[in-house]
Amino acid sequence: MSNAFSESELAHIRKHIEIFHKVSNINCSLIDDMGNTILSEGESYHFCNIFKKETGDNCPCNSAHLYGSKEAEKLGESYIFFCPGGLVHFSAAIVIGEVFRGALIAGPIQMNISDPFIIDNLIKVYDLPMSLRGILQLNYKMIPLIPPDQVHYLSELLYILTKDIMGEQGKTLEKKKAFYLEQKIINENIQEIKESTDVTFKTYPIELEKQLSGKIRVGDLQGAKAILNEILGYIMFKHGGNKSLVISLIIELVVVMSRAAVDGGGNFEDIIKHNVKFYETASKVNDIEELCVWIVDVLERFTAFVFKLDQDNVDNVQIINKALQYINSNYSTSISLEEIASHVGLSPTYFSRFFRKETSMKFCDYLNMVRVEESKKYLLDIHYSISDIAIMVGFSDQSYFTKVFKNYEKLSPGKYRKMYL
Repeated sequence: MSNAFSESELAHIRKHIEIFHKVSNINCSLIDDMGNTILSEGESYHFCNIFKKETGDNCPCNSAHLYGSKEAEKLGESYIFFCPGGLVHFSAAIVIGEVFRGALIAGPIQMNISDPFIIDNLIKVYDLPMSLRGILQLNYKMIPLIPPDQVHYLSELLYILTKDIMGEQGKTLEKKKAFYLEQKIINENIQEIKESTDVTFKTYPIELEKQLSGKIRVGDLQGAKAILNEILGYIMFKHGGNKSLVISLIIELVVVMSRAAVDGGGNFEDIIKHNVKFYETASKVNDIEELCVWIVDVLERFTAFVFKLDQDNVDNVQIINKALQYINSNYSTSISLEEIASHVGLSPTYFSRFFRKETSMKFCDYLNMVRVEESKKYLLDIHYSISDIAIMVGFSDQSYFTKVFKNYEKLSPGKYRKMYL
């Protein structure tokens, strides 16, 4: 049964379709949850009209549009696909109240130079009269040719428009997009492990746990995510068939992350309260893949504990996160306050005060903390001298590195190395 759109919904969607068509000059339409076209902007191409007329009741266009839309819903983003006529379309699903209501469909377009045999193939597959060959070829050439990179941005635009249509309901698709993105990264890590030569003897990467803790302590969410996905890739590769063991290892990771958040300055009582909620949620997740995505969400929450940012002040949070990301990506260089302030669009003086107010830490202290955390990774490798490590993580010399390291860790880099080697 079709989930029909109300008149007010159609009026709202019509404006978005018009915007897309006016901006791109590409036809755009709304289909319902059965694949039927409800609204459209742009004149239908003769090629499509001929194809639909000749295929009649067997016309596969609606089914193809619906399939493309369902894929867009599943992935939580726009989906580019070829229609039965060999032309490119892209779709973005409309999900309201977690129910697939339909989709915006853009196209047809050509994305590459025309295949000289495509018309002959259509005639053969759909048993069309050979007499149509010439007129189909002529009208096929009338379909606009759009470069692939431009198609990518246009599909993103279509997705943004559907998000605006859905409003808050669009978060369902955001979650699906995050789910498939995390799964993709984990699968890539699994593939890397498979391709490694010592896969048979590979043991649990405890060194990665230490690096994960370090990233959480300095509030480096992106760096922590990359390491966590690497660990999850190992767990899924080695123990993916043992659900109980996978759950046990993931719960252990929650413990590691929560301790790191406390070490980084997070409030112990707050973190313990959330730990209880996390374990309750974990016990209700039956699918291992969902559990892997769930723990990435837990990581985001633990990292947020390190700096008690006012999450309601979105602009401030975005500036701080942008600054943290820049520092964590460039700590090994002679990074300056002026450089970071310029990166986030603030004056050095204002940024210095702003950073201290939001993080309760001076910019230079945070930079040193990041450098010390990174140095620990190299200190566990005897191939690097301490003087080399000092330079590698951005300190001017070994003496200053040792002084800062002692200040944070209460022991020298050399003693730290002896302790863990």
